[in-house]
Amino acid sequence: MTLTEYRESIPMSIPELARRAGVDPQTIRNAESGQRISARVARGIAEALSEALGRTISYRDIERLDVRL
Repeated sequence: MTLTEYRESIPMSIPELARRAGVDPQTIRNAESGQRISARVARGIAEALSEALGRTISYRDIERLDVRL
């Protein structure tokens, strides 16, 4: 699943995911549009999604997420 698909399956808004991940909403928009994000940000997003989903996912589980290692 893509980041957008994960987020919408919860459902969770971009601002809510950003708040939970500790990033700016524009960072979530950038990630959803395929722009590169840092590994720290990717981990924060995965942790926020994991908490909301009630199961652990890694940023590597999020399809088409462009992570700068």
